[in-house]
Amino acid sequence: MEQHEDVHHNEEETTEKDSKPAAGVPVFAYELLKNILIPDLLGKEERNILYWAGRNLARKFPLGSTEEIVHFFSEAGWGNLIIAEINKNEMVLELSSSLINKRFDLQDNPTFGLEAGFIAEQIQNQRKCVTETYETVKRKNKIQFTVQWDRKDETAGSQGA
Repeated sequence: MEQHEDVHHNEEETTEKDSKPAAGVPVFAYELLKNILIPDLLGKEERNILYWAGRNLARKFPLGSTEEIVHFFSEAGWGNLIIAEINKNEMVLELSSSLINKRFDLQDNPTFGLEAGFIAEQIQNQRKCVTETYETVKRKNKIQFTVQWDRKDETAGSQGA
């Protein structure tokens, strides 16, 4: 397998960060799981299952700010997340990376439900009100997440806070 990795890296120009995610797992292994195996296993329900899995993952890794979410995305190898816009009831974030480009090369219609669910749960916990996130492909190399919340619909335990 190591020989395959060397050939893979010589054929494509990638940065060191793109070729080895933080945990030292080769990108090829990550791509196999995320882009091939998981979609095959989950089928038509892939987006919904991954959305709720992302929410569950966020509960296990609670973050206190949007800056921490941005950092988490980078450390998890999910891509470069930026806050594009924020107003009273909505936030728009954009995600991009060379790995996202590869997802589009491997899949006709990749889903970003895991990332959307993770963002929704983190923002819901931070703002203490019900939150949902919707993803939109803006370009082949950029995903837009629209996060919406309703201040009138507080989450359990936030009353009186």
